[in-house]
Amino acid sequence: MRLPAGGGPLRWWVEIVRGLYRSAVLAGLTWLMPAVCLGVGLGGSHVVSSWSDGMSAPVIVQALVTVGQALMVILWITVAVWIVHPPTSRPLAKAARACAERWLGERLDVTYRSVPQVSRMSTGYWWDGHEYHRSEREARRRARVHARFHDPQLHWDGLWGLVAGVTVLPVAALPLLGLAGGAYMALTPDLFGFGIALIVASLSAAPFAWRIFGPVARRFLGPIPRTWLGRRVEELEAIQADLTQTQAVELERIERDLHDGTQARLLAMGMSVGAAEQLVDTDPAAAKAILAEARTASATALAELRSLVRGINPPVLAERGLVDAVRALALDAPVEISVHSTVPSRVERPVESAVYFAVAELIANVAKHAKASQVRIEFNHAQQMLTATVSDDGIGGAVASAGSGLRGIERRMAAFSGRLEVNSPAGGPTHIIVAVPCALS
Repeated sequence: MRLPAGGGPLRWWVEIVRGLYRSAVLAGLTWLMPAVCLGVGLGGSHVVSSWSDGMSAPVIVQALVTVGQALMVILWITVAVWIVHPPTSRPLAKAARACAERWLGERLDVTYRSVPQVSRMSTGYWWDGHEYHRSEREARRRARVHARFHDPQLHWDGLWGLVAGVTVLPVAALPLLGLAGGAYMALTPDLFGFGIALIVASLSAAPFAWRIFGPVARRFLGPIPRTWLGRRVEELEAIQADLTQTQAVELERIERDLHDGTQARLLAMGMSVGAAEQLVDTDPAAAKAILAEARTASATALAELRSLVRGINPPVLAERGLVDAVRALALDAPVEISVHSTVPSRVERPVESAVYFAVAELIANVAKHAKASQVRIEFNHAQQMLTATVSDDGIGGAVASAGSGLRGIERRMAAFSGRLEVNSPAGGPTHIIVAVPCALS
């Protein structure tokens, strides 16, 4: 509604009508939580008070009973609010944000938790980002429920409903209640003058009463405050989901390698030994040849097992430490790699393993994408911080985008409060730093 130019009675009447309308809208958006609390509180008080009617006991016992009854009523109110809050807080808060944008010009954008993708694990169970399920249908249902009802922004909307119920509602409802009370009093002959005065006061307050909505909306209708603890919880949840996916991929790789490689060779060896057993008496020469092939196959299977074990937990990493393990890794790389270190001793084993696999993935990325001829890896430890810098003379352009290997490294390092820094302009060179706080052993 556009105000008439200038001042005068018409402008005031427009402001009054607008104020009454906005007060009514705010009362409609904020009455629910107070009504639930008041209704359950009064009903609960009536019920619990009937339990002790006619009770004759010492004062201390009566005081304890009264405290117990009060706690019971508070519990019932809490349960009632918790039941009403999930299905109602979000739509009411959205409507209030729309009012804030129209009336105040305040755009309060928030982000609600999206439904995560479910994935099938190598064990046959389905992972919804938080727990395992036997079927895909159940995993999808639980993922929707968790995203809908376990969203921090939803609970922040519920807090808005409670705060607005004790701040916005009573102030915004005053002109409306004053008009209703004034009209009733004006119809009573003995209270006519008081009724007219109350009506005039209510109309005078109408343009201002709804404005309490502004500061409360700015504080409680926006995004949930990003405290350090809240950010850390979100990071750890993302890391948990990422590590679960990585673990599933790694288990599937190990299972595939065992099934297609070592298991097949062991099965062939068993068949060869069985054939040799049948020929050992009738054709010893053929039996010896078969056994020689089986021995060769056993050596190959053993080499494959050792390679598989090195991929899970390299022995050189456990025996010699991070720097020597990376030097051993560099020997098999398709590009020339030089490794330098000023770290005086070994670091903590979990950090050592995490940094090793991060550097291994960076080397693999260089070999696949960078078109580099030389790579330099430097390890340093200063001020309780281990840094591994991987530099190459390739084409550059490396970006830690969503779904990339660099983003996976970044999230895994975040589990140790570490960080990943990427400096890779187009045309190169590329410098990537993996930094993790840790102590030397």
